[in-house]
Amino acid sequence: MSTTVELATVPTADTPGTCIYVHHEKRSYVFGHVAEGTQRAFSSRKLHLGGTEHIFLSGAVGWSQMGGLVGYLLSVGGALDAAKDFRATENSKRVEKGRKLLRQVRDGSVTVHGADNLSHILASVRPVIFRQPVSVRAMEQRDDPRGADPALTAPDWEDESIRVWKVPVRRARPSSPTKRRRSSAASDTSSNGRYKPAAEPSDPSVARLVMERIMFNGSHDKAVLVPKNINELTPDDEAILIEGTSMRRYTGPYGSDAPKSFSNGARAWVFPDPEAAPPKGDADGINAITHCALPRTSYSETSMSYIMKCHERRGKFNAQAAKELGVKPQNFKLLTAGETVTTENGTVVTPDMVLGERQPGKGIAVADIGSREFLETFFERPEWTITEIMSHVTSMYWILGDGLASDPKIQQYIKAHPDIKHILCSPNTCPNMVSNPSSAEMLAKLRRIDPERFPFVTFDNTVDYDTPEGISSIELGRAGHKLQLMPRVFYKDDSIAPFTDLGIAFNSVEEEALELAQKAKAKATDPEFLARIERQEADIPNRDAEIIPLGTGSSVPNKHRNVSGTLIRVPGIGNYLLDCGEGTLGQIKRLFGPDGAAAVLRDLRCIVVSHLHADHHMGMTTTIKAWHEQTLADKRGDALLAVSCIGRYRTVLQEMSQVEDIGFHRLRFPSCAASSRERDPDLTTAADLAALGAADSFGLRGIKRIPVAHCWRAYATELELTSGLRVAWSGDCRPSSSFAQACRGAHLLVHECTFADDMQDHAKYKMHSTWGEALGVAREMQARRTLLTHFSQRYGKADALQHGGEDDAKPGEGGEREASVLLAHDLMRVKLGDFQKAACYLPAIEKFMSKTGEA
Repeated sequence: MSTTVELATVPTADTPGTCIYVHHEKRSYVFGHVAEGTQRAFSSRKLHLGGTEHIFLSGAVGWSQMGGLVGYLLSVGGALDAAKDFRATENSKRVEKGRKLLRQVRDGSVTVHGADNLSHILASVRPVIFRQPVSVRAMEQRDDPRGADPALTAPDWEDESIRVWKVPVRRARPSSPTKRRRSSAASDTSSNGRYKPAAEPSDPSVARLVMERIMFNGSHDKAVLVPKNINELTPDDEAILIEGTSMRRYTGPYGSDAPKSFSNGARAWVFPDPEAAPPKGDADGINAITHCALPRTSYSETSMSYIMKCHERRGKFNAQAAKELGVKPQNFKLLTAGETVTTENGTVVTPDMVLGERQPGKGIAVADIGSREFLETFFERPEWTITEIMSHVTSMYWILGDGLASDPKIQQYIKAHPDIKHILCSPNTCPNMVSNPSSAEMLAKLRRIDPERFPFVTFDNTVDYDTPEGISSIELGRAGHKLQLMPRVFYKDDSIAPFTDLGIAFNSVEEEALELAQKAKAKATDPEFLARIERQEADIPNRDAEIIPLGTGSSVPNKHRNVSGTLIRVPGIGNYLLDCGEGTLGQIKRLFGPDGAAAVLRDLRCIVVSHLHADHHMGMTTTIKAWHEQTLADKRGDALLAVSCIGRYRTVLQEMSQVEDIGFHRLRFPSCAASSRERDPDLTTAADLAALGAADSFGLRGIKRIPVAHCWRAYATELELTSGLRVAWSGDCRPSSSFAQACRGAHLLVHECTFADDMQDHAKYKMHSTWGEALGVAREMQARRTLLTHFSQRYGKADALQHGGEDDAKPGEGGEREASVLLAHDLMRVKLGDFQKAACYLPAIEKFMSKTGEA
């Protein structure tokens, strides 16, 4: 029974957190961060998500630490569903053949351990996540396990495989007064407009009930809350009370005393017993908790670290000694199980007579110090000096904020413990290497064919850290770093992820495709061809606008494609994001590098959220926070950012902002009504935009939203810029004539194209569009240029979606066809005025794609 520890991710541009994957037989555990990009990295490294039972989040709770957790949990649920479907299908076949049935798939249950506000963040996404097939339990560390007795050595949590000591570290209190926190909702202000921060983290019970019983309840069945009058409640009821627009846990008084304590508008909703049959009823309770606010919380003040050790194991069995004592081989297993055996001649043989010395349980420490505010209090913790707890810890994974690896206190501790391997995981000790090689290599190959549209990703395989002299126990973190803890300790250096050589990929393109690329270049640079384009496109504004697909996949990220996000860069006006799936900021950083990413963020004007499916917005918090911090660094604290979304999503961001400063006070919501009692507007005019306070109205003349068939309140959106440029984005939808008519004559249509034409029925069932249907919308809209994106992740091979040929070209001058449609690839860069030039390369790209095994 081996126990291994692997670094699944370390800090890079697109995997900002350190994630440690622990595997013991069929059980898996995660320690550290589950940041955005984690599940994509798991896919790249072929690590299994489905077996995860416990996640131990280190550090202070915030979206930067756990931005990939929701997607991770959804993927675990998806894996469970797939396993159950396979079992059902396979067992039906086995019944017919009279074969033994497959055993029951394990009940999907994941426990997430973390610091204060864990439940709050998970519950804040309740408008978009509910009735998931995986059961999730939150264990929020609110007390000090060694507060009463610092010498206490018993583990704080254990199962039959591992033991865990939880080390909560409080943020050091500054000597100066706390700065006023501005990322708050208007409802969190006093009469004079100043923000009143909550004094301490909120009671997590409301958020935990919502998260465990409604969102991740282990069943696709409809969740129902039971309404009760206040005086009907009993102490056994797990109920929440809604007063006005806020929720709180109801804890009494009960019976006849209850009504005296509440206003006439108070109403209670009872969460049903999870072990009992679900009650019948409507969705009123679910709607109520979705629309009402969680109890207000404060910024996270605790950072978690952990010590994990295996259980001790029996010593090696001495078969020869057992035989000499007269034990029959069939009884060996009794001795190894700890039982006593009596031989035929009456000799009593005990396990200690045939077993070697017991093996102590070896372990690791996860030391998370995200900022200097936690440095002093970290080393004040007693766990680091208690021999019984730290004995047999072989490796210490230091998850550090930028620059902390060189801190004298940390280096002093490392020097004082030379018997422990110290793995440093921080932005300046880990190389910003390519973390998704399949995608980067494909982009390099496409660059060989069309260098104007397909760039190399940026990376840096060096580190800005000098290992101190005289300390040999330090190792710099690298993805794939693997350690076997039990039964014996050794490091598997051959599993470390190698540096990707994009030059090899670049030079691997076959000659046949290169010959076609040369012909394409000749056509794309032909003066007559270019002159014709100039004449045809003279009426298109902002032809230098650049369209950059940041994610072209659907549902979940994988090694080939990230999830939804398209960046539109309009020189002189600003940058616009059409949806913002998990990992969007990482894609920006990976493509543009530090300086280029800063330029993209400082010019970001508006983000569109088309609908509430997770793959379209889980990168919002990280991206907004990065914009906020960049504009503050630029001394532009008065800059504003527009977010076009429904009012319910505004509430998600509002509740996120209570945990960490994301700049919520600087966001404007042009597509949201002023209050929850009003209807969100579908049309935002220039006057509406001007009233939001941005000097140039975010570079927009108007926002038009068109309801489309996909899910509850899904919208297609048209942005009209002040220059007259019109950009239409379908979001996810069935083909919509209303959308086509409302945006007739749009200069750019970005349309989803989830399935090929041979999956028409599946597209209808999933409420998506096929290739042909998307092109039909483009024709009806008379869109000047069309980019197709959002491909099903089933299309792993590049040739899965074939180009449409002449059917997607427009009639042009002199009978020439005007190529107007392109397929999106992650991180391609195409200017609005270069669609026809890019189309010249399509035969070469298609030839190359038909030869390659992956996209």
